[in-house]
Amino acid sequence: MRKAHVLGRNLLLTVGSMILFFSILEIGTRLFWRVEVQKAHVGIIVKEGNQEIAHEGKLYKTNSHGLRNKELQTEKVASAERRILALGDSFVWGDGLPEEDLVTVKIESLLYKQSHQKVAVINAGIPGFNTIDEFQQLVRLTPKYKPDLAMVFFFTNDVLAKGTDGEVKGNQVVSWKQNVKESLRQNSKFAAFLYYLYKSKFAAKVGVPQFMLPADYFNLDDSKPGWVAFKDGIIKIQSYCQANNIEFLFVMIPTLTNLDVNYPYSELREKVVKYVKSRDIHLIDLFGVFANYQPSDLWVSLENSHWNGKATTIAADEIVTYIRRSKLLK
Repeated sequence: MRKAHVLGRNLLLTVGSMILFFSILEIGTRLFWRVEVQKAHVGIIVKEGNQEIAHEGKLYKTNSHGLRNKELQTEKVASAERRILALGDSFVWGDGLPEEDLVTVKIESLLYKQSHQKVAVINAGIPGFNTIDEFQQLVRLTPKYKPDLAMVFFFTNDVLAKGTDGEVKGNQVVSWKQNVKESLRQNSKFAAFLYYLYKSKFAAKVGVPQFMLPADYFNLDDSKPGWVAFKDGIIKIQSYCQANNIEFLFVMIPTLTNLDVNYPYSELREKVVKYVKSRDIHLIDLFGVFANYQPSDLWVSLENSHWNGKATTIAADEIVTYIRRSKLLK
């Protein structure tokens, strides 16, 4: 009994000391770390056309077709005009970006500056879309806009089945890991300090542990529904483009974490590149150009790691260079 009593007392002392230690750290962080803890970023989906909605300090406007794009008449204004339909998810849509920083706006402006050719780049990106959704968007919008080039932007989570742990469902993240992290970040300033320090500094060097990511990002084969859906979408988009005399360009956006040998999605990146090349599809992999930058320098904010205006400028320059070199707008 005496031994059990001593063990119990030592356990209480240990727990009490830990509580005191973390309480001191919490108080110290609140006193000396003046960074305001941001609210959790929640993406916006505008489901109807001709809308104007302010969200998290940004204005989102959609045209009559529900796109974050200026109104564009159905018929081309001249035979020399070219049109690019940009398909993708929240990166193309421009989560957290003002209109002037949209990648589509910058591509359009850069193409005109470099070639003086009238090119309309249509932003058909919708948050949460994958290649199947993008195929349906292509079929819906082609009769309206008659594009000469379909530009499909791929992001890492396009290989996840809808509703997979960590994937976006509506505008909510379905992940208990994310919920735990968010609860700690919002309720403890010391936890928020550690999280921001890790996310902006250390993750860029050491990477994200595989156990923290959905299993369907790894060992990709036809047993993974998301991988099968991705390939199915690519085949359908390519077939539709060929049938309608539309050029097809595939653009890979990397997850803006450590872009080096420790990149957690290396297997995924290699398999996507190999698959797209096997189908003789024009391909741009933005990993290389973004690898020259600190990932946090390319984020909208610490809580929103979508690409910012600097990142869309880098991407637009790379894309326009490829389009002109490959003569995709003949």
